[in-house]
Amino acid sequence: MKTSVDCLVCFVRQGLRVARMYGCSETVQREVVQELGRLLPQLDMEATPPANSMPVYQTINRIIGCKDPYFDVKRMENRRALGRIETLRKEVRESTEPLRVACGYAIAGNIIDYGAFSQGMIEEALSSPDEFQYSLDHYQQLEAAINELVEGDSVFYLADNCGEIIYDSLLVELLAQKGLQVTVAVREDAIINDALLEDAQVAGLDRAASLIRSGVVCPGSPLDQCSEEFKEHFFSADLVISKGQGNFETLSEVNRDIFFLLTVKCNVVGKHLAEIAGVKENVVAGKGEMVVYYSGGS
Repeated sequence: MKTSVDCLVCFVRQGLRVARMYGCSETVQREVVQELGRLLPQLDMEATPPANSMPVYQTINRIIGCKDPYFDVKRMENRRALGRIETLRKEVRESTEPLRVACGYAIAGNIIDYGAFSQGMIEEALSSPDEFQYSLDHYQQLEAAINELVEGDSVFYLADNCGEIIYDSLLVELLAQKGLQVTVAVREDAIINDALLEDAQVAGLDRAASLIRSGVVCPGSPLDQCSEEFKEHFFSADLVISKGQGNFETLSEVNRDIFFLLTVKCNVVGKHLAEIAGVKENVVAGKGEMVVYYSGGS
């Protein structure tokens, strides 16, 4: 997915939001906006939005003087999710369709996204597991693909945000209980509210899966910049599950069969998804629609 003009506006909006959240003075806020204005013409419009967000956030963090301005927010979202997870785990365990419910909770958790500024919707998203509906629904293909796997087969699971990664544990645990060898990839280092290795450990994913870093400080997974370890898992796994909007933006046109699980929080992403999936734009308008999308490669 390429960067659009709308993305440039969004980058500036994100910069101002971070500066205000961090308590910066109006002078610093203005400097952030002005510096980003100078940076935008240098961005590669053929690159994905997450790839371009790397120099954007490097600029923001340099000016405000903080490498990880979302640190407290990430800890808060993890705590909130941990406070809910045992209740949700019980619901999964008692469900007649545990995979469907776990998958739904994992996708609902993707609404926690401070880059898209959609926080606050999580309570509603998690409230009715029996009513999970996907605007783009390839869930049956996902269920069939998982059921076809046998003990010892490999699953590569690309994590996205803090808080959300706690809900991911419900799905990862089911895959591990099936005897599958699950590897979960997180970001290399702090960017926005994306999950790091310590967040995966807080979620308990190290008890059900192997954990690796992506090799790149990006709110997505641009393959040309990811580590060799990441790429080896990505291309050799029997099943790839990609969580979140950023991973979708960077991998949507990669020649590899991938199951994308996300909520669509941006009309630019929605338009791109509708185009490659062959559906009408209003199916995924970017208002938090839950999606299971299978990209079969080419």
